[in-house]
Amino acid sequence: MTFRSSTLIPSSFLELEAQVQSLLDAARVAIDSVNARGDTVVARLQNIPARVTEVAEYGAHEGTTRAIAVISTMSGVDYRQWAPVFPEPGPRRDAFEELVEDLYYPADAVARDVSSEGVISNLFGEESD
Repeated sequence: MTFRSSTLIPSSFLELEAQVQSLLDAARVAIDSVNARGDTVVARLQNIPARVTEVAEYGAHEGTTRAIAVISTMSGVDYRQWAPVFPEPGPRRDAFEELVEDLYYPADAVARDVSSEGVISNLFGEESD
């Protein structure tokens, strides 16, 4: 069974060409926003999820760094050599996860201090196609 709709299937070559151009323009915006890599538009579109993951990981790292710096500043303890330990599954891990949930609002304040534009610029700004 084929789905047909006048908005999806153009009635002329010019309409088809306009739709393809619109798709290419939209693809270019998406590709450029994360500096996706590849030799073709298809390859660059397929690279977008990997690039988005890089942004998320870099942003998480930036936020974590700021949170540790806040704690270090408040406590006067130097955490540069600190090696975090995460509890194994079980009651201690459950308590840890509850603490993570309880720290949502302080974490939100740290996240607001991290510029998403800065994260993207720092990660992708100096790379070339």
